[in-house]
Amino acid sequence: MMVTKSDNLVTWFPAPPETDEIPVVMPSPFANTPHPLAEQACRMLMQDLGTQKFALRDFSNHGKMFGVLVVRDKAGRIGYLSGFSGMINGLWQLPGFVPQLFELAEHESYLYAGNDQLAALTEQIDRLQCCEKRSKLMQEISSLQQQRDLALAALKQRHREAKALRKQQRLELLAMGDADAQQRQMRALALASQHHKREFTNASLQWQEKLQLLQQQLDEIDQQISDTRFQRSEKSRQLHNVLFATYRLHNFAGETQPITAFFDGLPPAGSGDCAGPKLVHYARKQRLQPIALGEFWWGASPSTGIRHHGHFYPACRGKCRKILPFMLHGLAVEPEPDFAEQIDACEPRIVYEDESLLVVNKPSGLMSAPGKLVQDSVYTRLLQRYPNNPELRLVHRLDMATSGLLLVAKNLLANKFLQRQFIQRSVEKRYEAILSRKLPPDQLEGEINLPLIVDLDDTPRQMVSHEHGKPAKTRWQVLGYEGETTRVWFYPLTGRTHQLRIHASHQDGLNAAIVGDALYGRSGDRLKLHAQRLCFNHPVTRERLEFEVPSPF
Repeated sequence: MMVTKSDNLVTWFPAPPETDEIPVVMPSPFANTPHPLAEQACRMLMQDLGTQKFALRDFSNHGKMFGVLVVRDKAGRIGYLSGFSGMINGLWQLPGFVPQLFELAEHESYLYAGNDQLAALTEQIDRLQCCEKRSKLMQEISSLQQQRDLALAALKQRHREAKALRKQQRLELLAMGDADAQQRQMRALALASQHHKREFTNASLQWQEKLQLLQQQLDEIDQQISDTRFQRSEKSRQLHNVLFATYRLHNFAGETQPITAFFDGLPPAGSGDCAGPKLVHYARKQRLQPIALGEFWWGASPSTGIRHHGHFYPACRGKCRKILPFMLHGLAVEPEPDFAEQIDACEPRIVYEDESLLVVNKPSGLMSAPGKLVQDSVYTRLLQRYPNNPELRLVHRLDMATSGLLLVAKNLLANKFLQRQFIQRSVEKRYEAILSRKLPPDQLEGEINLPLIVDLDDTPRQMVSHEHGKPAKTRWQVLGYEGETTRVWFYPLTGRTHQLRIHASHQDGLNAAIVGDALYGRSGDRLKLHAQRLCFNHPVTRERLEFEVPSPF
């Protein structure tokens, strides 16, 4: 049966899905894996993207997030809508894909007028920055500063030589027998010393006055630049406010809200432009019932975040989490998963214990510390086990999906001493992991240096940022190959959030996600990352302690 597309952009499945294949309640858009029906629709769209059906653009340099929304029409037929995030080739809408959720003519009329004003202010800033007067003043100030430094250095050297001579003269005067003559000449030497101090101070002030005259002229120009930049910033903010006013969100309960109602302050750039909101908006407008949403990345990975070609991803948490629940209100939708697992009450297992500290073996799926939505954690469980230790503290943390050795202090003094070792990087840590591909034979060990920062548009994900990221270094070593996967040891030299997971997955790292990594790779039964070895100095005895627990995978 041929795949057909209706007038309202719905693509019908080649064979109608069976009743038990259709979810009764729409799965959460924030689940890590799409519903099987949404996955089927995604793969059909992927197949079309891989052919000439959609001659969109070359995604080998810059990838794009695409999405599908499985829908039911009034006749009960099941199909799917296709969409993409943002723009492609400078266009909001392309044949076969749902349009943007704002009125394009209204949006662009504001955009063109606003961009002309911003361009004029930018041109004014460039003109002021590059003007001949400013350039000449900067050169004159730099030249005058060099002259000042040389002149004052020469004066200081002359005073230093005179001071040495006065010191020698004082020694000679001490050997004189005439006390009155000695006193007169000592006073003369003291006056000479004071004169040199005044001379240096006056010379410094004279140079400062010369520089201030030039600096004041430069400051006037720079103030004009600063004022114009502020005008541009304000104009940009006003333009964004006007543009976001064209984003009006509707839901299936008949309610309408401006997109600005869901954010504190100005919404992040791109809010409402992701595939998910565009698909849901179009479905409501066409009176189609949403059944399941799926999104995937197509093309080259971005240089900052972690996105892999053909991998599925949940709706972004930074922007879509704010608006999708409202847009879907009126439908039966599963709650957002908290990803907390049912962990046996006996966990975590105690590896070592004394009066000062605990070393535990954290299972995968249990948080280290309580979060906003999930209270169950290693910390809360240990507080219940040790009610007489109110100063109990986690010295460090492991991701919820990571298993392995976790260090806990029983009192604040021990915690301070142990934390200092982490800060000074004298703690030895080794993690075992399985990577999702086989590394080349000539790639057996190395060091990764990719600075990291939180992805504010999609927390808790992190991303690489060479400009704003915190330093993050990891040594790694291949242990062996298991089919098409690679078992490795990781030695984190810093302790950034998700460091090992990003360094493994990023294209400038190992370009091989850890098996089971739902955030930066593909979901699995568990994240194959285990804190296998931990070495540190005891806070009381100062003895070097070493612990190892074998990998559970």
